[in-house]
Amino acid sequence: METSGISTISSGLVPSEGTKWVNNGVASETGHVKSSSSSPMTTRTAGESKYDELKSQPKRDSSIVDFAIPSSRRASRKSISEKQDPSRSVSEGGPYRGMGKEELLRFSNRPFWRNLRYICMSVVLTGWLALLITVIAIVLTYPQCREAQPRDWWQKTVIYRVYVPSFLDSNCDGIGDLEGVRRNLGYLHDLGVNTIALSPIYPLGSANLGLDSIHLSDTHIVNHTDIDPIYGDLEDFQKLVNNTHDLGMHITLDFVPNHTSDEHPWFKYSSENSHPKDNWYRSYYVWAKGACANQLQPPNNWQSVEECSAWERDEDNMFYLHQFMTSQPDLNLRSEKVRDELKAILKFWLDLGVDGFYIRNSNFLFEDYDLRNDSLLIDNLTQVDCADGPQYPHNAYEHLHTQGLSENFDMLAHWRAYLDDYGAQTNQYKILLADVDGSYEDYMDYYGLFNRDGVDFPLNKFSLDLKKSSDGQGVAKMVETYMAKLPSNRWPNWMSGDDRSQRLADRLGDDLALPYLMLTMLLPGTPYFYYGDEIGLRANIHSTSVDTEPKLREKPMRGPMLWANTSHAGFSDRFCKDAWMPLNELYTSGMNVQFQKDDPASLWNLFRNLTQLRQGKPSFEYGDYIPLVHDDEVFSFVREFDGEKGYLVALNFASQPATKQVHGLHKTVPGSAKVEVVGGAKPLHRKGESADLDPLRLMPYEGIVVSWDYEAKEL
Repeated sequence: METSGISTISSGLVPSEGTKWVNNGVASETGHVKSSSSSPMTTRTAGESKYDELKSQPKRDSSIVDFAIPSSRRASRKSISEKQDPSRSVSEGGPYRGMGKEELLRFSNRPFWRNLRYICMSVVLTGWLALLITVIAIVLTYPQCREAQPRDWWQKTVIYRVYVPSFLDSNCDGIGDLEGVRRNLGYLHDLGVNTIALSPIYPLGSANLGLDSIHLSDTHIVNHTDIDPIYGDLEDFQKLVNNTHDLGMHITLDFVPNHTSDEHPWFKYSSENSHPKDNWYRSYYVWAKGACANQLQPPNNWQSVEECSAWERDEDNMFYLHQFMTSQPDLNLRSEKVRDELKAILKFWLDLGVDGFYIRNSNFLFEDYDLRNDSLLIDNLTQVDCADGPQYPHNAYEHLHTQGLSENFDMLAHWRAYLDDYGAQTNQYKILLADVDGSYEDYMDYYGLFNRDGVDFPLNKFSLDLKKSSDGQGVAKMVETYMAKLPSNRWPNWMSGDDRSQRLADRLGDDLALPYLMLTMLLPGTPYFYYGDEIGLRANIHSTSVDTEPKLREKPMRGPMLWANTSHAGFSDRFCKDAWMPLNELYTSGMNVQFQKDDPASLWNLFRNLTQLRQGKPSFEYGDYIPLVHDDEVFSFVREFDGEKGYLVALNFASQPATKQVHGLHKTVPGSAKVEVVGGAKPLHRKGESADLDPLRLMPYEGIVVSWDYEAKEL
């Protein structure tokens, strides 16, 4: 058999007979290995390859076994190699071909190859680190969609103030009641209202119960934990609360901690004995000895809001404080017993399911402990006639010792903490509101001082300062001042009116009321409306019976709700008694709910469209507020949030058409956008159509809301 001669990878053992092994030579048929050279070469001559040099090296230990590639495969690989590179033969292969592990390790540890490996590894590692740093930099610097800040129910709600005696009469006595409110929960839910704020419904004290007590004052309270019989009872109230919650709505009550009626049991007990040790109810109210030698003059110059002295002398020649009516003595909130009583009142209503409270007269809670005089303002010295002679009125003084004392904020923080604890136990946040008189700075303090929370928001009475003469600049000044003064991370609110201020339609007129309604709905914050605002309800100031009734003449904004063009305007049934206040006769000419619900262009439908627009829209719930055009005519702004649809709100407060360039004023505002809501007597735009924003044209008193889809930002 003919042998084939091809070298092995390394020298090894001498094979046994009958086995074909290769060892630096040629395998024979008998299995004996023949050397490829008669004598080993110790010196490398010119022309010899490294392969030849390695062939001449001595054999290794015979214990090392080297496996050879079969001759057929060797021949095949050789032919392939030679085909690929004809100039390259077995004897002229690469410099390390056929080397064993030890030889490769020896050569690879040479400085050149070792340094080359280090260089390659350094390049790879450097590149990997550079890539990692680049990715991190892109992640940190690329514009990101922000996390939406969660809003609680009271921040997303629309609050609707119900003056209970005037909403709906269910029992034909001419006075609205709790059952009347309950029957209209479906109406309010359909309107888009989420929170009902009830006027005071507590038992009231007066010479004659019932209607006279309403005329006197709705805070003339004789019991803070019961319902006045003219409105119903606690069972009626519980049904109202339960049905309200069944519809996913909320309900709040007025909380009156500043004073009681002089017919309240506490005050009766307090008046019986002047010695605190014998009568611990004495500390429930603010009592003081008179001034001058005879102690028959008021202790100081404090004036009542109702004018004249804030002090009233009793039969024992002791004086009690009343910052409002003489029949409404002030509680002494410095008394721990009084504070415990007030906390028990809160708990009583919370246990019945009330979702929050509106604190009345919150800046009158405390007075100066030392009873120091208020300072008289030089610029207001007009005197009024009082029982004790001419006196300066309440607004002639700077009330440093009777309003806005620091103790007020301590008390509000205490109540806020109590409601937080109660809400944590029931897993339901309880809201706390307040009314505040004073400057912007005074107002903002009620959000909380000294790193403690106060009320969730004091009602924004500044929004009630707008009048019929207000234009776009006047609106802008009010909004910008309020937003600039608002403390960080505090929630704004916007009012249309309440039961102690002029009605929206009376204050602004029908024309301006429409864009103002859109403004309060779509600015950041919680809108607060007064019943009847959705139909443009006006006070009935022309009624002769109102003219003859002083108490009614002072509060014409409390007139009955107008439901339909039927007898009693739907306030009560046909054969019931007349309403406790005269109806506004405009209910026969469109100022009623039934008529406006059927008119797509009515104020009622605009109100409903706005509540539907803001509900569940991220741009309105927690989106950015970007002011745009603010001038004598137009007030406009953008509401948007990353990844969500953007909105432009443009309101013309002028009596003439306006053309404004809004495209380009903010980077996301397109040249045209879809009309979502439009309002006005003769609007230029129509819902669902496209509005040109380059420029935007508006008719007199027209308001418009347009939208556009979010476009992702690019690098």
